[in-house]
Amino acid sequence: MDDDFKNEFKEFLNFLREKSDYLLSHHPICDEFDDDYYHVGDKRLCVGCFTAYPIAISIIILWRLGFIRIETYLAFLMGLLIGSLQFLSLTRVSEIKIGKISIKVLLGIGIGFFTIGIFSLSQPLILRVLLFFICMNIAGFFSFLRMKKIKKTCEECKYEKDWDNCPGFDE
Repeated sequence: MDDDFKNEFKEFLNFLREKSDYLLSHHPICDEFDDDYYHVGDKRLCVGCFTAYPIAISIIILWRLGFIRIETYLAFLMGLLIGSLQFLSLTRVSEIKIGKISIKVLLGIGIGFFTIGIFSLSQPLILRVLLFFICMNIAGFFSFLRMKKIKKTCEECKYEKDWDNCPGFDE
C-alpha cells in the first residue's frame, strides 16, 4: 500500500477520533438542545440519527433475510404514509423529547419501507439508486427546516448566533 495513502488514512482516522462527539451528535452542547440527544455515559447521541436510521436499517435487513414479505406497491404506500408523518416535526409535538423520538421512529419505518419499495423494483440498479437518493433528499427537507429552528434558537440566545464564541460549539 502506498505510504502517502497510509498517512492520509491515519490522518482521517485521527480526525474521526477527534471529532467523534460531533459526529455522534451534531447539536450544540447547550440546555436549549438537550432534547436533541440521548445521554449514554459521557457521550451524546443524536435523537434523530440514532432512532430513525437504525430502525430503517433493521427493517431493510429483516426484509433481505425474508422476515418481511411485502408487495412493492404496499411497501411504497406504507413508506409514504408512515414517512409523511414526519410533518409532525413541524408541530409542537416535536418540542418534547418523547414526541421527537416518536416522530423519528415513524421516519425510520417510513424510510425502511420506502427503500424496500425502491429496491423491489425491476428497473436497472442505477435507476433505483438514483431514485433512492432523490427520495432521501426529499426527506432531508425536514433537516433544512430543523436547521432553521436551530438558527432561531441561537439568534434568541445571549450569544446571538455568534457560534465562534458560543461555548456550545467548543470542540
